[in-house]
Parts: sequence; C-alpha cells; structure tokens
Amino acid sequence: MWKKLICGIILFLTIGFSPLYSQESKLLDFGHRVTIGNYNSYTNNMGVIEASYDFIWNFPTFKNYQLMDIGIGLSGLFVFDDKGNPRTPVMGLGVNGNMRIYTPAIRKSRLFLDGIMSLVLYSKNYPENGTKLNGGWHLGGGFEYSLEKNTKLFASIRWFHTSNNDVYGRDRNPSVNALGIAIGIQL
Repeated sequence: MWKKLICGIILFLTIGFSPLYSQESKLLDFGHRVTIGNYNSYTNNMGVIEASYDFIWNFPTFKNYQLMDIGIGLSGLFVFDDKGNPRTPVMGLGVNGNMRIYTPAIRKSRLFLDGIMSLVLYSKNYPENGTKLNGGWHLGGGFEYSLEKNTKLFASIRWFHTSNNDVYGRDRNPSVNALGIAIGIQL
C-alpha cells in the first residue's frame, strides 16, 4: 500500500508536469532536483546519509537571471546512532520544503544559499531515547555549475539538525546537529 502511494507520488511529480516543458530554449519555470548528502555529528558519533527528490518552481526570472526557487519533495534517510556496538542503522522517510537564493551567474557558475525544513518519520526512535517523528532543518550554501540551459550540477556544505521540539519533554528531545556535504543535479 505505502509503496504504491510513494511510487504514485514520485511518478506524478516527475511526469505529471511534462506538458509545461514545451520550449527547450528558455529557462523552465518548473524543474526537478536530486540530492545525495552525508552529514556527521560534531557532538557525538552519529551520521546521516540522505537522498532526496524535489519538485521545484523557479522564480522570478529577469533576462535569464533566476533570483530564487522553492520546492517540495521527499527524502529517504539512513541514520546511524552511537548507542550499541556496532552502530545501529535507522531508516527514515521525510517530506520537505525548501528555498534556494542565487547570486548572478558568472559564465556558467553561481553561488547559492539554501534552507530546507522537513518532517521525518523514522523506523524506530531516533536517537535511541528520542521519538519516531522528528522535524529537521538543513541550512547552507554552495556552488552550482550549468551544463546546459536547464541542467545544473551542484555541491553544498550544510548544517543538519533534527529533533522533536520537546514534544514529550526535554529528556525525550536529544537533538542531533551535524555538518556535511551534499551533491546533486537539477533538471
């Protein structure tokens, strides 16, 4: 049931807006972003590997300069907790919203700042004395290189935070803070 629902959502986001892509020569108003990130905690021995897909809306565009984009998407997380030996992996599925602000391009390159907020459901309590449902943030900046008019590669450095916002009290809110890198492609 869940697999069919998730596959249906991904299929809708990737194919459902294809009629909007009618002119190859101009910047597209809608796009797709696929990202893979690796984050490691600087306060304890926890790590996160994240893969995400975002459907994005590019706006506003002034004479081929795109100021920003916003997006919604899904992410899969593979997290490691430092409790126990060996480290125990935990899976998570997240729904996120994001925003990216760009500098003007110099030749085919430009810099950006991005922020992501997510709601993640983990397969078990994460961290060990936390909860299954957590919120998350990613904040950072990066570099983007344009291969073609609407195809770009990017790399960024991000701060990753996840916690349950003291929903069940301070003792059940062991937040995780991590730094890492993310790479991806935008179509």
